[in-house]
Amino acid sequence: MRGFSTRRRAAYIEGFTSIVVNALLFVVKYVFGVMYSSIAVLADSIHTLSDSATSVVLVLGYHLASKPADEEHPFGHGRLEIISALVIGVLLGVAAVEFMRDSVEKLVVGASLVYSDVLVAVLAVSTLVKAWLGIWAYRLGVKYGSEAIKADAWHHNSDALATGLLALAIFVGREYWWIDGALGILISLVILITAGRLVYESSTELLGRAPSKVELDRVTSVVREACPEVKDVHHIHFHRYGDHVEVTLHVTLRSDMPLREAHEIASRAEKAIKKKLGYEATVHVEPVEHEEREEH
Repeated sequence: MRGFSTRRRAAYIEGFTSIVVNALLFVVKYVFGVMYSSIAVLADSIHTLSDSATSVVLVLGYHLASKPADEEHPFGHGRLEIISALVIGVLLGVAAVEFMRDSVEKLVVGASLVYSDVLVAVLAVSTLVKAWLGIWAYRLGVKYGSEAIKADAWHHNSDALATGLLALAIFVGREYWWIDGALGILISLVILITAGRLVYESSTELLGRAPSKVELDRVTSVVREACPEVKDVHHIHFHRYGDHVEVTLHVTLRSDMPLREAHEIASRAEKAIKKKLGYEATVHVEPVEHEEREEH
């Protein structure tokens, strides 16, 4: 994963690009919606404009996350990066629910759309632009390891799906009036599942995700390499605050070891973890008797 400053720069680029593109698409779709008296296109233009809100959340989240540690937040504000991804996931879920509600209403009332070549063309171009924006943003999120950017990318993709569906519905709706509502429900379910995944992953990180076996083995290996005197490494806990990671762990040393020597070994382990892994470590020393050492 890239450093926080690199991810923040990528988030700023993606966020401001998204705001500009969505604003331009909103103006185009709104103008043509008014011109052809299409309520569906006008609603889609508002949906596109609302996507800018998620990009604002993205930019604001990274801006606040970059604030240095203070008295009330001694480990910094890095978790705001995760919170921004959580908020975007919730907004995406709300959009999916509203989209599904509108789709069901269209099926219930049997609403049909007015056909226009111009509207289909405008919506098709908008779909391609938003699809490109979504793909670009997702690749950016993967490249820089940012869940918040990937969440914003899914919001772009949901708008592209909604707009593409509307274009298809206007095009074939002359013969199949139900296509808009039916496809709308299907796409809503896909978006809702994506939103649920984003919310779950962000919430898991905020609640305190357990370290992976790879991370545990890496810490253990560093400690054993730096401190051969250590008999056992256990009770390893990770506390993540964005890029700032606090690690607490227990090590066992022989019970007859002088306090000064035990303290020196613990400090050596902490420095090795900081140097090789970048984690701030706190090492708790436990004594082990001769018989226990033989068992190990």
